[in-house]
Amino acid sequence: MKRMFFAACLLCSLSLTAQQRNADPKLEALKNEKDQAALRQKIKTLENGSAEDMELLVRYYDKNAAKKASVTKSLVKKYPESQQAQMLRLTPFLKADGAEGTEKALTAMLKDYPGINLDLEKTLVAAAYAEQPNLEKVLQYLNMLEDQVMRARAVTQVADIMAGYDNAAALKFSAGELERIKQLKAQTTPSKPMKLDPQAAYYDYINQYGKLLFNAGRNEEAYQYTMEAYQHIKNKDAELVENYAFLSSLNGKYEEALPILAKAVKEGKLEQRYVDQVRKGYAQLNPGKDVDAYIEGLQRDFKAKIRGEVVKLLINKAAPDFYVTDVNGKKFTLADFKGKTIVLDFWATWCGPCVESFPAMQMAVNHYAKDKDVKFLFIHTWENAKDPLTDAKNFLSKRNYAFDLYMDPRDPSTKRSAAADAFKVNGIPAKFVIDGNGRIRFDVSGFKGKAEAAAEELVQMVEIARKGA
Repeated sequence: MKRMFFAACLLCSLSLTAQQRNADPKLEALKNEKDQAALRQKIKTLENGSAEDMELLVRYYDKNAAKKASVTKSLVKKYPESQQAQMLRLTPFLKADGAEGTEKALTAMLKDYPGINLDLEKTLVAAAYAEQPNLEKVLQYLNMLEDQVMRARAVTQVADIMAGYDNAAALKFSAGELERIKQLKAQTTPSKPMKLDPQAAYYDYINQYGKLLFNAGRNEEAYQYTMEAYQHIKNKDAELVENYAFLSSLNGKYEEALPILAKAVKEGKLEQRYVDQVRKGYAQLNPGKDVDAYIEGLQRDFKAKIRGEVVKLLINKAAPDFYVTDVNGKKFTLADFKGKTIVLDFWATWCGPCVESFPAMQMAVNHYAKDKDVKFLFIHTWENAKDPLTDAKNFLSKRNYAFDLYMDPRDPSTKRSAAADAFKVNGIPAKFVIDGNGRIRFDVSGFKGKAEAAAEELVQMVEIARKGA
């Protein structure tokens, strides 16, 4: 299942947006104004302008805490429902440490902004507690939401986070909200006060609920909700499409299901249950034809396609010297892995795409579990927790990932992470495959697609690197 990691992704996006806005030419012009009279007039105009004008002034006062706070308060009071006001209210969450820090930030907001809808902020706190997990706190903040459609979306997000480490718990939680959310199906007017589409929220919820049932092996129930989501959601995600096809095949609908399942296998969906359904469907629709040859052809095409794509990414440059520490604090450098093919995976607990890639990474780790010449280093970087080592260890343990964890600590003075800087990492997840001679052969970032395809891609990178192709 695709994990949203809503809170982390939203805050990461917020951080990136802030960085992009810092390069705003309007801001630069204001900073570079030499005529003091003209500057005062511009500031006055901005103070009495639009939400966008006032937000520009907030950024201008970035190093003047008092004036920044004053303008921020004025903006939120004058334009409480504006995107700019919401962004400014969310900023404290960027520095919040864990669920308790997020809760503390919300508590301050509730005092500072009485009468303003803070449902999104409350959802962030609920999501943070879902990660712990602390279901009592999750429900506390869900029950504080004013907008019932927002509550439905929050339930979907919270269950999605929980499913990352405990599908059964996520299913139980989601099932507890089923009757309440079913009421949204008949509603056609946007919600108050957030103006959300109730039917869209309902179908997103049952889409995820069907996936939780599917993962629990409750196929008959899963089919009911998956089919409804499939019929009503316009922009269907791949998991919904494949689950619908699989469940349809169990109900004998091979003509509709086989093309989808065969395509999924050809693109890397190699789970035996999918292959078995393709086998049954092909045999039924094509009596007398060689089923084994058909399956082998799909799998062969998959691997050939992956290799063709991987070869195009091959590079050859010296790896920088770097150091990381293991969970016991021992330092390791590139020289410690001389002669081995190593895979570096720079990640962080707050990075949604990093964690979405982990099922694929576990498959690759398992593939080389008995190969002493291949080493995986999962390097936790760009930390934002008070105790990043414990945070990272707990995160991996909760999800049963058997990864060799290494730390890339921030420098207390520069706030930079040395290993990530050495590799010029500008976004995570970032993966590097380094051959036994210390040469970087592959440098990839981000994550998308199926876990099986991503795992096969990495396996082929390792094989190409170790053979010196």
